Amino acid sequence: MKKKQLLTVLAAPVIAFSLFQADSASADTNFDTVNMNNTELMIEQKIMKKNGSIHNNAEITRNEVKKMLQRADEMKGLNAKDLFFTDSSNKGKGANPKEPITKIDMAKVFTLAMNDGEIPEVDLEVLNNFNDTDSIPEEAKPYAAYAVLAGAFDIGFEENFNPTEPLSREEVAKSFKPLVFDVIDILSTNDVHGNIEENPEYEQGGMALVGGIVEDFRSVNEEGTVVVDGGDTMQGTLISNSFDGLSTIETLNAIGYDAGSIGNHEFDWGIDVLKERMEDANYPILGANIFEEETGERPDWAQPYTIVEIGGYKVGIIGFATTETPETTLSTHVEGLEFPTPAPIAEELSAEMKAKGADIVMVTSHLPGWHEETTDEIMGELADLAASENGGLDALVGGHSHERVAGHINSIPVVEADRYTEAIGHIQLFVDRDSKEIYHSEVDMLETYSHLAGEAENVREIVDYYKDQVEEIKSEVVATTEGPITRDRKYGDLGVSQLGNMITDAMRERAGTDIAFQNSGGIRNNINSGEITYGEVFSVLPFDNYNVTSEMTGEQIKDILEGPAEDDWNFMQIQFSGMNVVYDPSQPDGERVSSIELWDGTPVYTKGEANDETFSVVTNNFLSTGSGDGYYTFGEVEWESDPDFQRELFADYLRDIRDRGETINPDEAFDGRLIQE
Repeated sequence: MKKKQLLTVLAAPVIAFSLFQADSASADTNFDTVNMNNTELMIEQKIMKKNGSIHNNAEITRNEVKKMLQRADEMKGLNAKDLFFTDSSNKGKGANPKEPITKIDMAKVFTLAMNDGEIPEVDLEVLNNFNDTDSIPEEAKPYAAYAVLAGAFDIGFEENFNPTEPLSREEVAKSFKPLVFDVIDILSTNDVHGNIEENPEYEQGGMALVGGIVEDFRSVNEEGTVVVDGGDTMQGTLISNSFDGLSTIETLNAIGYDAGSIGNHEFDWGIDVLKERMEDANYPILGANIFEEETGERPDWAQPYTIVEIGGYKVGIIGFATTETPETTLSTHVEGLEFPTPAPIAEELSAEMKAKGADIVMVTSHLPGWHEETTDEIMGELADLAASENGGLDALVGGHSHERVAGHINSIPVVEADRYTEAIGHIQLFVDRDSKEIYHSEVDMLETYSHLAGEAENVREIVDYYKDQVEEIKSEVVATTEGPITRDRKYGDLGVSQLGNMITDAMRERAGTDIAFQNSGGIRNNINSGEITYGEVFSVLPFDNYNVTSEMTGEQIKDILEGPAEDDWNFMQIQFSGMNVVYDPSQPDGERVSSIELWDGTPVYTKGEANDETFSVVTNNFLSTGSGDGYYTFGEVEWESDPDFQRELFADYLRDIRDRGETINPDEAFDGRLIQE
């Protein structure tokens, strides 16, 4: 929304890497305008004059911009004689009205028009995104910083601002959109996974920085900023897991989130703990597609949507879990629940909310998306929901896949913002003030490097409090490594990894079994060279998984190594110990493994024949259910549990190496256990 008062920006905003030009919007939308470019839109709004054909790249004069301001009724409080900077082309006698308008000129025009002629105080740190910050005149920097933050210009990280370059007609038209329309800024996080602290290696992320970014947007658009989360919020770090996610929820409370969705890992501590955290949250955590199998109804804790008041608009927010939840969390924690496809539910609920007066309907979800490598087309559940829509939704936020996704599908802006607070999603909706129709939308990705933004002090206090609580545990040195120990697979996308080998070795030694299996997705981070702390071990194995043991046949072991046939990407990604395996990835499903032999020489599978004996196996409780990552074969046997968490036994394994006075050579972790023919 426009701010008609003097504003103070408390913290510098992050960069906004604009991936896609605004091209559409949906639902309650003026469909005659959604595919217009900015120039055409301003002509349609009678702000620009057509003058024959439209030339988007034609330069536009200062005088033409003044006339546009008059047509937009935005000259209140402005002195036309002093509206533009004095330039050298007119020998110091004032800005020449017939000269093309430059970027710093337009920044001043925009800022003064947004604030009725007042000069706002702004943190200039945002301008550090540009390589040529020093070329911006000092008197122009407050205007440039404000215009960037308020959306007049896109930001290209480490690109040039080009302050004295003439703007094209299209660029001027874009900068007028926040003047002509109300702006709804949707800021989103997803897959925070308890990363409330900044990443010190990259000086990036953390919830205090996220809070600072939100403060920046609210400082220029207090009435029009919506903040949502896409799920998998709490599980994944020592500072969060040690308090069952309460520390993370408190940071989102302090920031003032409007809504969140239930991710698959929200169930990792069981439904009772999830319900406790939902009660602790000052915002609703939504799950519109969570139903009880027995009754066909939503459980009483699964709120489907909320409606929030944003600057005179009612914004309806639906929350969705991913349909993959039963396969990507401990199945016993979601037993008796169903997670159906969201599309028909979205249609029903959007109509219900509009009947209650919602002007805008959006989704925050844990639905995964990604850009297809060759075509850049957006894929996944997030894309499926957008493609199925027929005018019910205005914006979609996703999660789960840990990807950067930004674009438009079926005229709907969609975004997913990486993971671990490494980015923030940003959707802008431009809304007509009279009809409340959406005329345009844009999608950005906001970076979270610490030198580009300030922190929210209230959030920093919460983080520091919990950080002090876990520091002693986190800093214990359990071993030393001569180089990084990674989860990178031996054969590109396939095969075992250094960490996978070491973790499964630790599992097998602890359990005293012939064979160990570990899912690759359960190994969440690499280990840096040098001293290995318990905090690093936790980041590698953050989930509260534990060992389970049983007996399995040679045929079952081969089936697991082949991977789920319907999920070809899973083939030979499982990590293992205790056997040597020969495989050929060029062969069809079910025929890739040609030889399996225990390390003592006992054959498990040779030349198409499985050994009739059974073999002792250890895996984790996530895989043992048979639904984890689609490895159904694990569900064919009964398992006995070991109460110790996997990360604890791995930490003990590393401590033993330390106590022997040895250091780890990561190269030795790649042995001959897997051979690709």
